[in-house]
Amino acid sequence: MKNLTAIFLILPTVLLTFSTPVLSYQEIDVMNGGTLKGKTRLVGEVPGPRVYHLVLFPNMDMCAEVKKDDEVSTDLDNMNRLLNDFVVSPSGAFKDVVITLEHVEAGKPFDNRPVDFLAENCTFYPYVNVVRQGAKFTVDNQDAVMHNSQVYQSERGKIILNIPIPAEDVSSGEIRYQKDYRLMQMICGMHEFMQTWGYRIQNPYYSITKNDGVFKIDNIPPGEYVVNAWHNLMKSQSKKVTISENSVVEIDFEFNGDKVLRPNYETIKSGRIKKDAKPHKRNPNKF
Repeated sequence: MKNLTAIFLILPTVLLTFSTPVLSYQEIDVMNGGTLKGKTRLVGEVPGPRVYHLVLFPNMDMCAEVKKDDEVSTDLDNMNRLLNDFVVSPSGAFKDVVITLEHVEAGKPFDNRPVDFLAENCTFYPYVNVVRQGAKFTVDNQDAVMHNSQVYQSERGKIILNIPIPAEDVSSGEIRYQKDYRLMQMICGMHEFMQTWGYRIQNPYYSITKNDGVFKIDNIPPGEYVVNAWHNLMKSQSKKVTISENSVVEIDFEFNGDKVLRPNYETIKSGRIKKDAKPHKRNPNKF
């Protein structure tokens, strides 16, 4: 099969020229490291799914033939495709929250495997991932139809990269952010309900919550850190922690679904990164 290669150029070329150097993360042997663990919950009303009318998109019959699960579903009576941004268990456990530690200058090694995205049943998987500056990526299209990857970095809705994803084929490339930016969103230009998010990391101390809302980060060098909890449609939260030698520190994060202001039915263009999708209070989109 033909293998397409591209680069996620998530930066203005001019700004690259004047970027100031940043100290690199150092990989070391961590002695007597500690562990951070906890859980994320959503309280209040769980926001409903976004609804997309399949009649507006190509390959309508194939994209409707998706089994229902907790994350992706279809409303076959009305021929709609539903995008569930908020996956919450009956007990309130909140999925797809990215937990990161700030300003870890040295520690355990990175996982240097490529970032793998899957396109299957007109859906991008996973819904959220972490990405490193210069990370290699692949998009494996299991569908019998072509998809079209459009990559965004800011709330202005400008397409940074447009790359076709041939049917039953693999595309690959490299992700590069502008120096301070930390978000990317990939949407299929042919099927708007196909969306996935990438959150930039500067060290390997992170966790992404699953259906149980649990996170765990281990082998942390002793010290004081800021812990961030991010969901693409919620305001980020931060807490300070002190990690001692061989310690286990537990913290939880609670988000309020009642504070999410958005209709169930949104316009197509509002699916791009927008001002409500802020990674941190101090500067939207940036470190």
